[in-house]
Amino acid sequence: MTAPIAPPSARFTLRNPELIIHLARRELDSAHRFTMLGWAWPLVRQLVQLVVLVFVFSSVLDLGVANFPAFVFSGLVAWSWFAAGVGAATTTLLAQRHLVFQPRLPAAVLPIVAVAVPLVDVVMAFPVLLLVLAVSGSLSWTAIFFPLMLAVQFVLMCGIAWLTAGGSVYLRDLPKLNPMTTVLEADRALLLGSPFPNPAHLAGVVIFSILLAAIGYRTFQRLEPGFVDEL
Repeated sequence: MTAPIAPPSARFTLRNPELIIHLARRELDSAHRFTMLGWAWPLVRQLVQLVVLVFVFSSVLDLGVANFPAFVFSGLVAWSWFAAGVGAATTTLLAQRHLVFQPRLPAAVLPIVAVAVPLVDVVMAFPVLLLVLAVSGSLSWTAIFFPLMLAVQFVLMCGIAWLTAGGSVYLRDLPKLNPMTTVLEADRALLLGSPFPNPAHLAGVVIFSILLAAIGYRTFQRLEPGFVDEL
């Protein structure tokens, strides 16, 4: 008597927007349920970061960048989305394994949801960014193409998210391989007395940093002879 064969998992198709929206909305509701500002909290956090950065680099360290607030805010919005989306996607299959076990749910949807959730923060920040540009008098008509770049970043993040999420299933230490995670843990341990990161992870970051610096410097040396001609 042969053992029963498990039903095949559903395959991801481009006809899954309703499922992605449903799961993303559920994640957003869960994340902001017990916060005073609700969905506005990420925008407030970004604005506070913007104020601090603008004060430091405009008043304390003048970099000479035109329209510095909009310059910083546009980069901050894009980077915050990237960091939050890819970071969440890396562990999404592990954190939501109960959904992976559902045969009718395509597992490839989960990393997309992880990327889509912080996209809401970008959508909320976009009107503020337009206002900053309008007040400074530097709003260009080319801003209408900004959503196209958001689409490009979304595709890029989905590709990275599928790689890191899938890899984390087989390599459980993959989410810890982000060198900045270990660096930040060590910083907090030294400054705040928080638990120190795993010595093996810290040693790995030290070795990786040294190797990366050596490779980077060696590459720079190889390229340096052509600097004068190219510049």
